[in-house]
Amino acid sequence: MTVPALLPLPGSFAQRRDAVFMPVAGASPLVRIVGGLADAGEVVVAAAAPLTGDIRDALAGQRFPDVRVVVADSPGTRAQCIAAGLAELPAGPVLLHDVAWPLFAETTVDAVVAAVRDGAAVVWPTRPVTDSVKAVDDRGAVTATLDRSALRTVQYPRGFDSAVLNRLLDGDADGSFDELAAVLADGTTPTLVDGAIDTMRFELPVDAAFLAALIEGRQHPPH
Repeated sequence: MTVPALLPLPGSFAQRRDAVFMPVAGASPLVRIVGGLADAGEVVVAAAAPLTGDIRDALAGQRFPDVRVVVADSPGTRAQCIAAGLAELPAGPVLLHDVAWPLFAETTVDAVVAAVRDGAAVVWPTRPVTDSVKAVDDRGAVTATLDRSALRTVQYPRGFDSAVLNRLLDGDADGSFDELAAVLADGTTPTLVDGAIDTMRFELPVDAAFLAALIEGRQHPPH
């Protein structure tokens, strides 16, 4: 049994096209993400109307087995994109990704897929926080060192039962949908699986050199 994946691309990316289409080490974030998710199942890219033509053009030359591009209702908020993608998929498990996370590990995808197939309502891949974390006051003075043992970073892709994700979307009042905040507000307990050490958020074009270095390191790991 495969698990379909959904990549929302809201209208805000019409002014930030590098984040979607900028080639880094030979491939754009869009192409890397779709290629990385395609082994798990069908991929639906749900986007605001101004982006769909360029998305189709970017994917046209790729040999991905089962990818669809769907148009979200105007103005194409993130919530509208997710809703449009879910409407194209059967009820059941689904992966939700974010274009700012172009690198992720196959083992992470496998772990999230396994958990949602086993019936988890929400699945988050996480990593322990390893940096020293400080609390500061309104003047910027350090007031305490926080205990990081209970802190985690949450990565992508995230797994959902589609009925749960649709319910969370129903609570989005202003289009600024954040599934982490929505899960916590809803009271649903997420299932946590291990993320990957080199999976993180990138801002393009600012982080292009850093992203390229990580990709090079993956392709040619040190002996």
